[in-house]
Amino acid sequence: MRSAMVALAFGIAAANSNARAEIKDYMILRLLYLDTSCGVDHLERLEPDADGNQRFSAKCRNVSSYPDGLEVLCTDADDDRSCRVTTPEKTYKHLELLQPR
Repeated sequence: MRSAMVALAFGIAAANSNARAEIKDYMILRLLYLDTSCGVDHLERLEPDADGNQRFSAKCRNVSSYPDGLEVLCTDADDDRSCRVTTPEKTYKHLELLQPR
């Protein structure tokens, strides 16, 4: 019985060593909802870049800040805190000039 449990433990450890960490979609959605005014309409996983970093593309419901959507780059697959929005937020300064002072 004891040897079977040890064999099972080694089997699980071997299976986990082949597992690869990845950033999940819900982690990216959380980042976008908390840090941007995007209001995600659609999230798509892109092919990794040349360095192997995970990339995501999001289409926004609120197109005032990100009219063409935005892109997220994650440099560490083990840590979702490494994910950053790489698309700069658009500002329309000419609209502010129309406001009365």
